[in-house]
Amino acid sequence: MRRISIRLALCATTALAASAARGASWELDLDLRAVTSNAATSVLDGGYGPVRFSEHQSGLQLGRLRLALDTPLGEVWKLHLDASAWGNAYRNPIGLTEAYLQFRPYPRDDLRVRVKAGAFYAPISLENRTGGWASPYTLSYSALDSWIAEELRTIGLEARVDWLGTRRGLPFDIDAVAGAFGWNEVAGAALADGGFMLDDRQTPVFDRVGELESGSGAYVEPFREVDGRAGYYGGMELHFPGRFLLTAFHYDNRADPASSDTVSHVLAWHTTFDSAGARVEYGPGWTLIAQWLAGRTEIAPRAGTLEWPFNARYMLLSRRFGSRQMLTARYDRFEVDSRNAQADGEESGHAWTAAYVFDPGRSWTLTIEWLRVTSGSYNQSEYVDRPGPVTDTQVQLAVRYALGSAGY
Repeated sequence: MRRISIRLALCATTALAASAARGASWELDLDLRAVTSNAATSVLDGGYGPVRFSEHQSGLQLGRLRLALDTPLGEVWKLHLDASAWGNAYRNPIGLTEAYLQFRPYPRDDLRVRVKAGAFYAPISLENRTGGWASPYTLSYSALDSWIAEELRTIGLEARVDWLGTRRGLPFDIDAVAGAFGWNEVAGAALADGGFMLDDRQTPVFDRVGELESGSGAYVEPFREVDGRAGYYGGMELHFPGRFLLTAFHYDNRADPASSDTVSHVLAWHTTFDSAGARVEYGPGWTLIAQWLAGRTEIAPRAGTLEWPFNARYMLLSRRFGSRQMLTARYDRFEVDSRNAQADGEESGHAWTAAYVFDPGRSWTLTIEWLRVTSGSYNQSEYVDRPGPVTDTQVQLAVRYALGSAGY
C-alpha cells in the first residue's frame, strides 16, 4: 500500500506538470502558521491531546502544502487528483487525499447524473465545502469532520442523481446519493482509542493516523481491506439553491468484527452511523450550520464483542462582511461510550472555536483562530495522567498563498 501511495503521489505531480498542455486546471497553495498552544501531545503524535498542535509545537508550523489538478478527459469525463503535505511525515512526506475519475453526462430534462470512481470523500460534511475538502470558516474542523478526515474515505464507486426542480419553476432540488466501497475496514479504531479531535489534518490514502497505536501495538491504518466485504452508504438532500440545504445520511462499512488480517492480525472494525444536518444562508452574508452524527464501532476478538457508541454535533454561525472579511463562531459537543468491562476509550467533551478571515485578494488569505477544548477520557487519565476534564487552548495565525490556473 505504501508503494501504491507513493506512485499515486508521483502520478499527481507528473500530471500537474503536464496540465498546461492538456488544458487542465490546477491549484498550488501554501499555508504557514504561527501557533501558540498549551495542549498536551496530540493523538497525531502519540498522545491523547485533542488539538493538532501541542505546547512543544508552539511557533512557526506548516499548516498545509497542497497540489491539486482537475483535467478533462473528453466532454463528460474528469480526473481529479489532490495531494498534500502537513509537515509531519508519518509514512510519506506527501500523500493523496483524493484521486478519482468522474463521469458527468449532460442533464436530461430535469435529471442530472454523476458517477465517481476512485478515492474521495463521501458527501457528509456541511462545513468543508472548498477546495481540498477544507473549511472556508475556520482552520480547525469540527469534531465530526475531523474524525471523517482521519478515518473515512470512499475507495470505490459513488452514483448521484439530482432531480432539478428549479428547472420546473420550483424553488428546490432533490438529490440522492449511494456509494459502495472497500479498504475502510479499520475505520473506528482511532475513535475508540484516541477519541475525537478538532484539527485539520487529513489522513492520506493508505497512510496512518499519525503515531496513534491500536491495542495490539500496531499503528492505526484505517484504509485497509480485511474480510473482502463491501461497505455502502446512502443519503438524500433537499436543496433550495443559495438559501437552504437539508441532508440525511447513513453509512455502514459492513466489516465482520470477528475477522482479522492473516498476516498483520489487524482486526476489522464494524462501523456504522447516521448523520443529519442543515445549512441556512440568509440576509447579508449570514450562514448557520447545524449537524449531528451518531453511531457505533465494534470488534469481536476471541474474548468477545467490544463496542464503542459515539456521537458528535456542532452549530456554526458565520457572518461575511463584504467580499473580504468573515467572522465565525462554532460550538461542538462529542462523546464516546465504552460498553466493555473497562471504560477504555470512553470520552466526553465540548469545544468553542472563533475565527476571523481576511481576504485581501491577489492570492493571499489571513486567518486567526482561537480554539478551546474541554474534555476528559479514560485513556488520558489512565495512560498520560491527565484526569479530566482538562482544558486545552490553541491559537493560530495562518497565512495562505494560492496560485492556480483559475486566476487566484
